[in-house]
Amino acid sequence: MKETAPASSSFTTPVKTLHWALAVLVLIMLYGGFTLSRETATMHFGTGLVILVLMVIWLAIRGRNPRPAQVDMPRWQQIASKAVHHGLYASVTLQPVFGLMMATTSKGEPVAYGVIPLKIAQNDAINEVGHVLHGLNGYLLTALVTVHILAALYHHVVLRDNVLRRMLPFAKP
Repeated sequence: MKETAPASSSFTTPVKTLHWALAVLVLIMLYGGFTLSRETATMHFGTGLVILVLMVIWLAIRGRNPRPAQVDMPRWQQIASKAVHHGLYASVTLQPVFGLMMATTSKGEPVAYGVIPLKIAQNDAINEVGHVLHGLNGYLLTALVTVHILAALYHHVVLRDNVLRRMLPFAKP
């Protein structure tokens, strides 16, 4: 009978790196989305594409790497944690897709980072659906990010368990 090594209590370095890169980019994009101007739109479009690529990589890496050993917590917290994480994966992945629905079908000539043309063909119906979904998902994403941050801080400050330390770049759980 083959013995398996005990599960690590910390996430792998690639997972941590992608987590924090995505965290910073998503926070910048949420702020940028709520304060978007004509001058910042080209950066917003480009960064959205970067987030989409990073999310595909994130999902591939997370799919191949087992989660660290679960921190002992009540069942309702485990369910809530899983729901928020899956919500974040879906919301962060879909947000740039909805943005692309708008950009590729807009009346204007959207360009990512000032060099990557995004327009495919004007389509007002698809553009409007993308606009509505991008806006609604932006609010959902803001709520999920807020819950995620508050839960991590609650575990770290109040419960003093390893939930946050498992994802910190240099911390030992």
